[in-house]
Amino acid sequence: MGNGITFVHSADLHMDSLFKTKGHLPEELLERLRAGTFEAFDRLIQVCINEQADFLLIAGDVYHEELRSLKAQVHVRRGFEKLQKHDIHVYVSFGNHDFTGGAEHAVSFPENVHVFQSEEVQAFPFYKEGERLAHIYGFSYETRAVKDHKAREFQKTGHPLYHIAMLHGSLETKTDHDVYAPFTLEELKNKGMDYWALGHIHKREVLSSDPLIIYPGNIQGRSQKEQGSKGCYVIEEKEGEWKSRFQPLHSFVYESVSYPVPSLEHPNDLERVLEDAKRQITESGASVMLSVTLEGSGSQWKRWWSSGVMDEWKDIVNENEDLTQEGWVWIEDVRLSEVVSWNEEDLHGPHFTGEFLKKINEADHESVDTWLAPLYGHRKMSRFVSALDEEEQAEVLEKAKTEAVNQLMGSGDDGFDHS
Repeated sequence: MGNGITFVHSADLHMDSLFKTKGHLPEELLERLRAGTFEAFDRLIQVCINEQADFLLIAGDVYHEELRSLKAQVHVRRGFEKLQKHDIHVYVSFGNHDFTGGAEHAVSFPENVHVFQSEEVQAFPFYKEGERLAHIYGFSYETRAVKDHKAREFQKTGHPLYHIAMLHGSLETKTDHDVYAPFTLEELKNKGMDYWALGHIHKREVLSSDPLIIYPGNIQGRSQKEQGSKGCYVIEEKEGEWKSRFQPLHSFVYESVSYPVPSLEHPNDLERVLEDAKRQITESGASVMLSVTLEGSGSQWKRWWSSGVMDEWKDIVNENEDLTQEGWVWIEDVRLSEVVSWNEEDLHGPHFTGEFLKKINEADHESVDTWLAPLYGHRKMSRFVSALDEEEQAEVLEKAKTEAVNQLMGSGDDGFDHS
């Protein structure tokens, strides 16, 4: 038998996940959003068939929750049954979202599916034309949080042509995501594996080209934090050369656009501005959930925003969108980014504004949590808010700083001597 192997690497399917949307959306659009992960999964199955893959790897978080809906489980099973008809095997591990300890009423998979059932690292053999071609190594989360350095437990066994490892975890130096099953790049490279199929981080990234160590990201974006194309990687090895190719799977994408409007005179001009913002996006041909940031200055911005006129124009522009056609663009929200008239460096000094800026710039994650604790603990308000991640905290701090300094500068109470 000639050497060579082809497989598809995916992760973080989050089947049946709820989308984080803002405001009221028409039912037709909500249905498109809810169907997104299912449609992306169907494309994943078709990619495996089209590429005549030997097998499919799913490196954790097949489902969004440990309590998996029957709808999602049956949809996944039917996809795997399609692969079985084409003699394509599937290797599945479960991650922090769909850990095995929380599963109830699990639907059985067909015989071509091999599931890592425990946190103990094990190996499944892959046979092709009677030859043991590869060992697939991996484990599943039994609880939501796995803090052990699981990469250290991977050991090559036997002498197949290929050793392929699946790991749902994160670089121990990463701080922008929950750190589970932490590892270092050096640890992975030292294990001598031919390929590391990673999962958990929703942004695709090639950590190493020799050996290939890849995060494919998730298969469908679910909020503005998960922008751009989403999909899987097709991996091929032939005559010692490894190749990787990203394959988009998404049904729609999340995108954002900044639009400078320094001289907007009347709120009715917002219709033209929002239509122009949409035209910047439509060139890609993909369906888009769009966030528009308007960059300008002046008190009229805040009046238009607080009066609701910006949201009204957003809704009016969205009314013309045909959701039955591919390539639709729906404006999810409109944000303001004020162009300030002051230079922060000029305001540092031994006065009130300078001290205020110093305190804001020194604020860390714990400080913001402390400031927001009364809101989180409020009997009535707490159900309307959720904890902010570090990126959201930084955005809130920046907006608070801009607003506060504008107020101080406007009132003359900025700590400077104006006489």
